[in-house]
Amino acid sequence: MRKEIPQAKSFYFSTRDLLVMAVLAALGGVSSTYINTIGNAVQAVLGFPGATQWAAGLHTIWIVLAMGILRKTGTGTLMGLVKGAVELMSGNTHGVIILLVNLVAGLLVDFGFFLIKDKRSLIPFLVAGGLSAGSNVIVFQLFATLPSNILAMSAILILTIIATISGVIFSGFVPHYLVNTLIKANVVKRVVQPNQNRRVGRYILSGVFILAVLLTVFLRTTLQGTPTISVAGVVGNPYAFPDQTFALEKVTRQMPFRGLPTAYEGFPLLEVIAYAQPSAGADTVLIEAADGYAFLISFEELLSNPNILVVQQGQGQNASFDLVGPQSSKAWVRNVTDITLSISEGLVIRMPSGEISTFEPGNWLDEMDSTQVALPTGSQKLQGVPLWKVVASLMDDDQIVLVYVESHAMTESYPWVDIQADDHLRIFTVVGDEGITFALGTMSGEVHLYPLTAIEVAN
Repeated sequence: MRKEIPQAKSFYFSTRDLLVMAVLAALGGVSSTYINTIGNAVQAVLGFPGATQWAAGLHTIWIVLAMGILRKTGTGTLMGLVKGAVELMSGNTHGVIILLVNLVAGLLVDFGFFLIKDKRSLIPFLVAGGLSAGSNVIVFQLFATLPSNILAMSAILILTIIATISGVIFSGFVPHYLVNTLIKANVVKRVVQPNQNRRVGRYILSGVFILAVLLTVFLRTTLQGTPTISVAGVVGNPYAFPDQTFALEKVTRQMPFRGLPTAYEGFPLLEVIAYAQPSAGADTVLIEAADGYAFLISFEELLSNPNILVVQQGQGQNASFDLVGPQSSKAWVRNVTDITLSISEGLVIRMPSGEISTFEPGNWLDEMDSTQVALPTGSQKLQGVPLWKVVASLMDDDQIVLVYVESHAMTESYPWVDIQADDHLRIFTVVGDEGITFALGTMSGEVHLYPLTAIEVAN
């Protein structure tokens, strides 16, 4: 019979504990981006409501695994905070809200294990996995753009159930099996926690619960949108929407809400923009939010997609506006503050044959991700496309040797073998009142060249 080792009296978390959490949190934070991509792909193939939530448990598996290994109350919470920070710094499109999502998930992992005295049994894993995965849906809905009908609650309930089942499977059974396998292999030792740790656990859970509530209130307050939206850029009549002299009627449109068909009521974005009298040649719309998030919409989609609406939340000075309906879910923007119209001239790309091509941001919206970029004119949250994807779309990989990137009198060269399949180096689109410029930078926010004037491909 394996002898259990009592926990030595020292700091609550040992150096080993912190290292285990750091490694697992980093793996969880980085993998979440790829899990989202896989989830969206399954949704596109299957097409049934809530298909993306089948993978909800994969987001929290790392938190439960750390708790199963260390079995100390507070492990889940600390893991959630670190994992959320990794996702935030990796350019997660949800912004600072992802911290709250992971904090609550970690808190519920702690709570699930705290409820069950026998931490080695399967039950605490299942409870922690189900609660943490299901909470993701609930927390996101606190900041989501909800439809005006009761079907929204049915959608949320269905999504929560699917996410909880995913959590039970992926964050319950799988971590339990892995932990027991590691124990049998003598990689992880069984640890008996002193009785007073349960009392410490109560204090930790109570403190974290209060922290989560305060963070929720803080984010709801600071991320609140403005009662008007500035509509400007290359327009003849810049104004603040809604304008009392502009009588625009609301319309209702049917569109998917998390995979379920439902109804949104709002103002057509096309009509909101038309009142500003766009200049001839205006072809790009930048939608900016209170938290700095921004995304582009092409005029082509604006003219072909009648579902793009500006939806009002609240009334009077407490009103805010969200954008719903674009084809890309990344362009569904909460708490909109600014709508800026621009003229895109494209970025020149010279090919080895002498042929000239252009990079048009509107053609790459699905490949864009946002991050805070430190431009010389100030830090901005920008959308970027991997440089290698743009170049590879024009030539076969085996024909490319070097990629030259120009900015006025300065040129940088990048060997193709170094940047091929590198999603970190990106072309960022900078939208200003006078038009669009480009920058070459990284998802960590570093700028290599600005303004970017041309790209040349050599073989």
